[in-house]
Amino acid sequence: MLQRMGGYARTGRKNRSFYRKSFTWFLFAASVPGLIIALATYGFAVGPMQKNISDLHQNQIKERAQNIDDQFGSVEQDISHWAFNPRFGSDLKEMNFVYQFRDTYDITKTLFMLQGSHPLINQVQLYINGHNTVLFQPEFYMLDDSAQIDGFQRIIAEGTNIYWTDWLPAAEGNAQNADTPIVLVHKIPGDSSSPFGVLVTELKREKVMNLLKTMTPYNQGFTMLLDKKGELLVADHAEETAVNERLRAEVLGREEPSGTFLFNRDDITYSVSYGKLTRLSTEWTYISATPITTITSSVVKLSNTIFLVSASGLVLALLLSWLASRRVYLPVERLLNSLKWHKGEDLARGMDEFQFLENQWNQLHDESLNLRNRLDEQRTHVRSGFLLQLLQGHLASYTEKDLKSRMKLYGWDTDDHQFRILHIQLTGYDILTERFSQGDESLVTFTASNIIEELAAGHFEQFSVMNFHDLTVAVLVMYPDGEPIGERIQSLGTEITKAINGIIHMQVTITFSGAMERIQLIPDMYMEVERATGYRKFVNQNQLIDMEQLTAHADGSEFHYPFALERDIVHAMRASDKEEAERLITLFLEEVLSARGTEILVQQSMLQLFATIQHAILQSGLSPHQLFGGENMFGQLSQIREPEKMLGWMKRKVILPFIDERDARANIELKRLVESTIDYVHAHYASDLSLEQCADLAGTNSYTLSKYFKQFMGINFIDYVTELRIDKAKTLLRETDLKINDIASEVGYQQRYFNRIFKKQVGLTPGQFREQTEG
Repeated sequence: MLQRMGGYARTGRKNRSFYRKSFTWFLFAASVPGLIIALATYGFAVGPMQKNISDLHQNQIKERAQNIDDQFGSVEQDISHWAFNPRFGSDLKEMNFVYQFRDTYDITKTLFMLQGSHPLINQVQLYINGHNTVLFQPEFYMLDDSAQIDGFQRIIAEGTNIYWTDWLPAAEGNAQNADTPIVLVHKIPGDSSSPFGVLVTELKREKVMNLLKTMTPYNQGFTMLLDKKGELLVADHAEETAVNERLRAEVLGREEPSGTFLFNRDDITYSVSYGKLTRLSTEWTYISATPITTITSSVVKLSNTIFLVSASGLVLALLLSWLASRRVYLPVERLLNSLKWHKGEDLARGMDEFQFLENQWNQLHDESLNLRNRLDEQRTHVRSGFLLQLLQGHLASYTEKDLKSRMKLYGWDTDDHQFRILHIQLTGYDILTERFSQGDESLVTFTASNIIEELAAGHFEQFSVMNFHDLTVAVLVMYPDGEPIGERIQSLGTEITKAINGIIHMQVTITFSGAMERIQLIPDMYMEVERATGYRKFVNQNQLIDMEQLTAHADGSEFHYPFALERDIVHAMRASDKEEAERLITLFLEEVLSARGTEILVQQSMLQLFATIQHAILQSGLSPHQLFGGENMFGQLSQIREPEKMLGWMKRKVILPFIDERDARANIELKRLVESTIDYVHAHYASDLSLEQCADLAGTNSYTLSKYFKQFMGINFIDYVTELRIDKAKTLLRETDLKINDIASEVGYQQRYFNRIFKKQVGLTPGQFREQTEG
């Protein structure tokens, strides 16, 4: 023991000698290069940097002034382009803007587009002194304010065809805004020497101010813009009146059109840059003042930093070298201490610590190989993974021979064997809210898979249970060729049903596949089994489905889709009647279920209903993407396996958001107006109806009624009347023996128009429709 300790002590001293050498090299590497770099940086960088930063600042001012000039030029170009547009031509002078409301609406849309075409534009106004004196702001107004009319006439009389001004006409009795406006005026028609109107574009002062602020990139200093007369247009520090006035006077007193100079204020020196912005029929002057200390602060800080770094370099290098050497050696020391029961004897034989660690690594590597071989023998999880890959079709490239070889490797006997699949679907989960909470599906499936595994062990020697964690479990059964197992599978299904009913209190749907002689057929058969599960009756009860006895429809009856209820649901939702819509959807699902619909047919019916509702949502002007928060609604609905959950989903996720959004947008009075119009249409659809007639009865004009009818109902007035008449006609064709000519009169059409409109709406002639419904 003393000998081992002595050997370790000698080796420890040797290791410490290596540590000291490492420390010396760390000290040299850390200190000398740092000192050289510091001296070189101070000598060659600080001086030129100060000049470069100052030059860079001046270049930035020029570039940003050019950018501001480009922004104003862009506004001028856009306004000129629109002013020469044929929409603002000579026809406007004689236009009756009230009678030609469609053209008036188009002009308003054009002005809105122009107003949003550039971020600097605040408002666009169009003044026309023609057949009528009107003003678009951009909405249409009949102008009778003499003060405003005189103001706009003054604008037409002044300047060239396009010019800048700082004045806007104000309505009579309204004071001019305290802030000076920045306005671009373009007379119309753009190519006329006798203009009768004017396109007035007012810029956003805050946007112009933000542009000017880009010339003070350090968020300090002053920026302002002067007009041709030297008067202040915009200033970012308008409250600094004295400073602004001094700067303005200094710049206006200089002969050079642009340049730089120093300006002192409160012991602070500013670098002032100024220049000209040449605009249409005018010329503006920009002024930018930035503190010198702000520009050169980085150089001063760099100089101080280099000095401090150079002064403390040796001390810091010494400390870092010691810490780095200790840090590097600590992992080696920890490894040696972790192997202290073995290192004394090995180190006493002359090994250094790295040779010792290499020796231990080789031993651990050998032990790792042994453990890996032992793990290979534990094939339970590997077998489960292999079967999951097989069922999901990931092994399609394997040959039958390869698959048998793999299964034999995992301990299965597949020679002269056949295979069958059992698919177990648990239902009724959402009803058991007191037993399970949201997210417990995986736990429930795990419990069911354990029960199924125990029961299957009593019936078959070779089988494997696969847990999919989503309330579904699959069992792959392997049995010798020719062995009858139909009764055993039926018995196993019955036992599984009773056990899960009694323990978990859920219902079970079990689907049995046919026999398979090849392993390669298993993935396709599993897909067939999953599809066959969809033919279960869509109710929460135990069901056993044998694929060998399954037909397309067990009772051979034809499935009926409730189109009338679908239409009533859409109408109830359009009318924002939540209770009626929920009642009708409940009746819809009950009617689908009463027709002995399977899971597949019920899901298809509900998906068709949701598609119709989504179409109605689009017609009403809403965005399904925004209404449903971007969720995949069809995907969610297709994954629901229980009627109650499906009904709750439709009420909660579809009806409620749609009606809430409609109610939020709806105006009560306008809604009543539309509802009274609808009542009148339903009462008089067989007579000659017109939009103007209904508007007169409602006490409004046809334009307003048409607009809000489309907003609330999702379709325009004519289409609604047509749809109502065609629906009534279809009812008479199905339920009465009236002649087609009489039916046309009953719904308000002449026969020659009725046949054409009916075929356009339905795709069939009235006679073809009656024959199809009778068949």
